[in-house]
Amino acid sequence: MIDLHTHTNCSDGDYSPRDLIKLARSRGVKILSITDHDTVKAYEPDLIKFAKYNDVKLIPGIELSTVDELTKQKIHVVGLFIDTKNKELLSLCEDLRRARIKMVVKIQELLLPLGFAVRTKKMIDSGALITKFHIGHDVVTNPENHQKLINVYKKIPLHGTFIEDYLIIGKPAFVKSDESLKTSKAVDVIKKASGVSICAHPSFNVMRGFEFGLMKNLIIRNGFDGVESINVQYNKSDNDKMFDMVKEFSDFAKEHELLISGGSDYHSDNIKLWGNHSDIGLANEKYRVSMDVVDRISSASS
Repeated sequence: MIDLHTHTNCSDGDYSPRDLIKLARSRGVKILSITDHDTVKAYEPDLIKFAKYNDVKLIPGIELSTVDELTKQKIHVVGLFIDTKNKELLSLCEDLRRARIKMVVKIQELLLPLGFAVRTKKMIDSGALITKFHIGHDVVTNPENHQKLINVYKKIPLHGTFIEDYLIIGKPAFVKSDESLKTSKAVDVIKKASGVSICAHPSFNVMRGFEFGLMKNLIIRNGFDGVESINVQYNKSDNDKMFDMVKEFSDFAKEHELLISGGSDYHSDNIKLWGNHSDIGLANEKYRVSMDVVDRISSASS
C-alpha cells in the first residue's frame, strides 16, 4: 500500500514520526509521505534512513493551510518530494507557527464567555504546531468542560463535532488569521522547494457546500500540479456519512493533464475522538494509490 498524506504528533497526529513509520510497516504500507501541517519538524536527519531500515520508502512532504484569494475558501496544499531544508519554506513555516499562537489566544478569548476553558499555555509550551484539532481536543478532554459539554451535546462530543460547531467560519469562536497564507503563494513556495503541489482533499470543500465547478476553477487558477483525488471524506455534520468524489476529481485531473495523488489524511486510530476516517494506506477503503501515481509525481519534481 501507498499513502501520500499522513500526520504525526509534530502537528495534529497521535504518533511520533518513527512510530508512524513502524505502524505503516506493520500495516503493509511500503511508500509513505508525512505531510504535517505547516511544519517539516518530523524530518530529523536520520528519519529517511530509519524508514528505509523499516522497509518503508519515505517521501518528504508538508501540508500548508491557505486561503484562496478570490473565493476566500480554506484550501490545504500538500507538497511532495520537497527539500525540507529549503530556507524559504522554513521561513514560511516559522511565520505560520507564530500566527497559530496568536490564533489560539484569540480563540480562547471567544470560548471563555461561552463557558469553555482552553488550556492555551499547555498547548503553546508543548512546542506542537497548534491546529484547530489541538484546540478541539483540549476542550473535549478537559474535565473542566465536561458538564458544559454534556449540557450542550448530552454527551462528550467528537473533537471534530466541536470544531465544526464552534471554530470554523460562521461559528461563534471562528478566528480569521491576520496572516493568512495565499494558496498561490504556497504553490509557489513548494515549487521553489523542488516539490510538487497537490490540492489536498478537494472533495472536503465540496462536501462543505463549495460548488464543484468553482473548486475545479480554483485548482487551475492557482497553478496546482495535481489533485488529491484518491481520498474519502466523512461528513461530521451528517452522522459521519461517507462522501466520495474519487471518480469526479480523477476525471477532472485527467481532462486537464494534472497529476493524481492520494492518501488517507491519517492522524489516529482513535475512532472515539476522530469518528469514521480512512486507515493508513486507505486500508479500509476500496481505493488504492498505485505505483504509477508515485512515479508520475516523482518525475514532475524538480
